[in-house]
Amino acid sequence: MTVQNASQPKIQKKIDLRKHDIWLNFLVVLLATNLFSIFLAGHRSTDLNFLFMEDGPLENLSAVFYFCAAAIFAIGFKNKSAPLRFWCLFFAVLLFLVGGEEISWGQRIFGIATPESLNAVNVQNEFNIHNIDGIHQYVRTIGVAFVGLFCFLIPISNRLNQRMSQIYTQLGVPIFPLSTVWLVALSIVFMIVPRALNLGMLELFMLDEIGEFLLSFAWISFALNNSFELKPSQVEYNF
Repeated sequence: MTVQNASQPKIQKKIDLRKHDIWLNFLVVLLATNLFSIFLAGHRSTDLNFLFMEDGPLENLSAVFYFCAAAIFAIGFKNKSAPLRFWCLFFAVLLFLVGGEEISWGQRIFGIATPESLNAVNVQNEFNIHNIDGIHQYVRTIGVAFVGLFCFLIPISNRLNQRMSQIYTQLGVPIFPLSTVWLVALSIVFMIVPRALNLGMLELFMLDEIGEFLLSFAWISFALNNSFELKPSQVEYNF
């Protein structure tokens, strides 16, 4: 195989990923538009409120998307070589934990009672960690910092700064696809703008759920882009 022919699988892979991103973006735009339309048309209607409520379809789907992203990263841990495989393991565990926390580990689904010791320190009396008093107050700040680092700072500096790109490559840092960064930005808009407009608690909660739903969807693209690319060893060079 010549060098030119050897590069063809990588070129084809990039084309396939680009097609995947186009369809993903189209699907997300469709989802976001429909969700926001439902909110505008029916946020005062109890018939539609269930979509955005605690343990509603959006929250449960968000958990499903986190679990899917975790599973994809678990496959990446199996297939990738170090050091990227350890990042895949990190994100597999992290996203699984986020998905579990999102639905309080299935507390209401399976009828699990909150232990008294946890109930006493949990601000929402739920079977989870992120609502424990002392942690609850900082979860959103930590989440925003983490998202800002991995979804904006790293991918943008990777594109613009060759030195930083080399460092990320050496460390095996997974790169969030720039084609999906807008989705993360949109999810943040759904969470921040309502607060800036001082909307009521019901509207704030419902728009938060839309933002969290879109954000959970974005991690699937991140997982796919870093778990199923060709390994260097899969490309054979013959001179």
